[in-house]
Amino acid sequence: MEAAGTEPQRSFPGMLGSRLLSGGVWVLGGKVFIAASGLLSGALLARLLTPRELGAYFLAYSIVLFGSMLGSLGLQGAATRLVAQSLGLGLYGRARFVVRIALALGALGALAAAATCLALGGILAGLFHSPALAASAGLVAGWIAVSVVQGLLGEIFRGLNEVRLATLLGGQVTGTVTGVLTVGLLVAGLGLLWLLRGEADLATVLALAVCAGASTTLVSGWLLGRRMARLPEGGAGRELPPVFGEVVATAWPLLVTNLVLFTLRNGDLWLLGAFASREEVAVYGAATRLISMVTMPLIVANAVLPPVIAGMYARGRREELERTVRATSAVTGLPALLASAACVLFAAPILGLVYGDYYRAGALALAVLSLGQLISVWTGSCGLTLQMTGHQRTMMAVSLTTGAATLAAMFALVVPYGIAGVVAARVAGLVLQNLLLWLAARYRTGMWTHAGFGALLRSVRRPG
Repeated sequence: MEAAGTEPQRSFPGMLGSRLLSGGVWVLGGKVFIAASGLLSGALLARLLTPRELGAYFLAYSIVLFGSMLGSLGLQGAATRLVAQSLGLGLYGRARFVVRIALALGALGALAAAATCLALGGILAGLFHSPALAASAGLVAGWIAVSVVQGLLGEIFRGLNEVRLATLLGGQVTGTVTGVLTVGLLVAGLGLLWLLRGEADLATVLALAVCAGASTTLVSGWLLGRRMARLPEGGAGRELPPVFGEVVATAWPLLVTNLVLFTLRNGDLWLLGAFASREEVAVYGAATRLISMVTMPLIVANAVLPPVIAGMYARGRREELERTVRATSAVTGLPALLASAACVLFAAPILGLVYGDYYRAGALALAVLSLGQLISVWTGSCGLTLQMTGHQRTMMAVSLTTGAATLAAMFALVVPYGIAGVVAARVAGLVLQNLLLWLAARYRTGMWTHAGFGALLRSVRRPG
């Protein structure tokens, strides 16, 4: 007999059917919608804004992502893991307490991050040689505050196994703070601007983004209140006093790790913003947006797996968990391979189709970056496995080491080699980081995370 509130043991088909295939339908549909909408919004932005303004928008968006990640204080991953763990063990009072702590700290973080952006807006605009950024500092700060709360609410829903709501309303997974509803509202607004005016300025686009995110956040807060009210009573008592310390102890290494990973993913854009023209930033930013076609399958898996990993690991079901993770990596690896091949073989036509002929110059960057992302997908959810099993400090150490080395290499190569040097350093750092995380996951948990087609076949044959 299992403890109350836990799930009965099931084979991978049962687990995958209830989480990856059932929740995964929502995640896949949502991510496909977001990816398609991202391409459409990119095409609209390229036609509404000049190349110089589009380059400023990419920089503003990266600042928003950084600010929201800083303001979230690492609470998204902590809330997902601890809420899922509490539900898996039947500690519903503990789950409520985790949610309250996360929201209270998240609100403080949102205000602090927004205030920091306002204070440093002029300095950032000067660093990137963009007066438009200085004029829009207030809007960028507002977008950061909204994104912090939106991302945290989405990850709480994920911890509650409400994958559908997390997909619709947004969470911060692998660098995104948007959900289906937010993206839909933003694309609709950009489409109306294009039809009615045919052009826009940076401030108007940023205002649309803030309004779309704020609307979604209000809906998320209301729905979370209703969901928490339906949790059964019990599981409180002596469990509650240590929870605050556990939330903080789980969150701060995740914050450091997320900041390093984000800097690794966006340091290239910042360096080009400081040392290259806005037009080059626009071309490179367009290429980096399209590599989501390669990472999309892994993003789908990582949106569903957190509560699965946290819950199964807490109950000691490691052999089944390894089979689940490796089989999932195999499922995501094949479409990633096809997408990478398309980015290598048809990079220039794809860029020209989505953004216009001016942006075909980013073809080489797109091709090389897609190969690096392919390796990331095939090593599987190694970082997520460390994060959801309580080994976030190991993940932090690996990320700090590889991130510092990658940033140093990009800084050394950006001036003499431009985009080509930055791309080479970024891909080398990405490959090194994923290989080290893959080995660390094996060492710390005893589980491999890379694609395992044998594990997939054995799991499918096992009765559900």
